[in-house]
Amino acid sequence: MRLIIHSLIFLLCISLSICTFAKEGIEANLLAVANNNQLLQYYENGENKGPSIEILQAILKEAQLDAKVEFMPWVRAFSIASNKPNTLILSMIKTPERESDFHWLIKVSNLARVFISLENKPENYVDNLQQAKQKLTAVVIGSAGYSELTEQGFSEKKNLYVVSDGELMVTLLENGRVDLVYGDPVNIQNILNKRGETKVAIRYKEIGPENERSSYIAISKATDVAIVNRLQQAARKFEKTAEYTRLLMQ
Repeated sequence: MRLIIHSLIFLLCISLSICTFAKEGIEANLLAVANNNQLLQYYENGENKGPSIEILQAILKEAQLDAKVEFMPWVRAFSIASNKPNTLILSMIKTPERESDFHWLIKVSNLARVFISLENKPENYVDNLQQAKQKLTAVVIGSAGYSELTEQGFSEKKNLYVVSDGELMVTLLENGRVDLVYGDPVNIQNILNKRGETKVAIRYKEIGPENERSSYIAISKATDVAIVNRLQQAARKFEKTAEYTRLLMQ
């Protein structure tokens, strides 16, 4: 009789665990926020595309979770992910200031941050911070790049022109409204290429270790720990696949 009772209790615990697992999946209501970036994640022809989107979809599938993806300016995406539980964010550079404010799930890209000028304006080329401080630089507000520059003494009142996204940075650079942009040269060149500006060449100092960055999919700190654990486990499993390696190299 005691064995039967123990068996029934065990089965009951298993049933409750299964129900709880399913319940978490139903009540998760995950939101994924991102800014439009043609190299990583973007919305086109009614579909979410890009390697970061594919990585997100893979770990969500493995974790048996769903998330609604919304594109918006970076500063709004960051604010929502910082304050709203169950919110994922793509693709965010990990910085010491941000590290403790999010759960970091998986790396989605390697990139760089450099001062970029137009090749046809050699007078604007810089190879150090002091030279850059004498120029007007466009940077995305609320970005890691914005934080880096302001920490180095750059100011909106003096030498920074803050914008909402990378597309506007490039427009200002093309039009001569700013001398420099601070961002990833591959992304800047990609924006120019998509505009058909094949004759517009950019120039920047050779990339060194101090310029290298990594971006991640992260999730808000206030998210239920059970959801975070499931996503982290799914991410660790996906990281071991050839598909992840392929997407990270794109």
